[in-house]
Formats: sequence, C-alpha cells, structure tokens
Amino acid sequence: MTAPITLTALEKPTLAELRHRYEATADAETRTRYQMLLLSWQGKTSGQIAHIVLRSQDTVVRVLKRFLTGGLDAVPRRTAPGRERQVTTAWEDELLRVIEVDPHEVGVETANWTTERLAAYLGQQTGIQVTEETVRVYLHAHDYVCKRSTWTLRRKAEEKADYVGNARLGRGSFSRYDRTRTSTRP
Repeated sequence: MTAPITLTALEKPTLAELRHRYEATADAETRTRYQMLLLSWQGKTSGQIAHIVLRSQDTVVRVLKRFLTGGLDAVPRRTAPGRERQVTTAWEDELLRVIEVDPHEVGVETANWTTERLAAYLGQQTGIQVTEETVRVYLHAHDYVCKRSTWTLRRKAEEKADYVGNARLGRGSFSRYDRTRTSTRP
C-alpha cells in the first residue's frame, strides 16, 4: 500500500483551470481524475479520496503524482500502449463482401468459408496477414456467428418447404446473428 498523499495549496489560475476542465470534460474517467485533484485540494488524503471516488489508493496516488510532475495535462487517462492496428478498412470491407459469396466465386476451391480460409484469402488479396482469431473477432464485431455448416439434402429441401435443412441462416460457416429475435420460452 502506498503512503497517503495530499496536494498543497493550488495557485488561483491552476485551480480555475482545474474546475473548468472538471466541468467541461465529457469523459467520465477524466472527470473522476480531476475530482481526485479537487478533493485533495480540499485537504482529503489519498485514502479518503479513494473511498469517495471508488478507485484504489494506488490509482489516486498515481494521479496526484502525475499532476505534481506534469500539471493538468498529465491527468487524463492515456491510451494503453500496444501494437498499432494492423487491419485496414479495405481489409474489413473485403471480409464483409467475401463472406456473402460462395468461395468458388472468388477462386477458392472449397464449399464453405472457415476463419482459417478467410485469413489466407484476405492475406493474398490485401497483403495483410492475420490469424483466424482476428478474423473471428471482426466477424463477431459485425454480428456474424462462426458455426459448423449443416448438411442438407437438396432433394428433400426442395420437396418440403418446412424441411429442417431450410432453416440455415447463412451460407457456409457464417451467419448473421439476429439480435432482434426474442425467445419463445416462457
């Protein structure tokens, strides 16, 4: 556990800017961080502030130290470090286009799309190599569900309109997930 910390008296221009930023920000986490500074200025310890704003004392101390070393501009939450996004909008557009067509139409000799086949195809077409997990994540983000394909007998499906095989939602291994459907269970 870290030692309690409080801010000393703030200069009037800094306090006025702090209040202005507290009122003006639309980001809830940044507003909470500015609130931590205001509470510390009122004489509250980092432990008391943590209890009020429902954050850990370590987080409060980290925010107060950032303010002391970098001023108000150091207080807002930073974006997490990490690798740059590899997928482009062109890749994503091609993914959404190609899952709606038969694989044979784009030169892939298979009956169904799989995430692995999609990753390979998109890598050839766009030059962006990704894993099948990345493909699955992007499909899920666009309300597609990865599932095993079901086999149907075309002859039976054509003969009976209510044949179970006609209930397939999509082509191949992917189907659009309908969030508007409601359960028929009581």
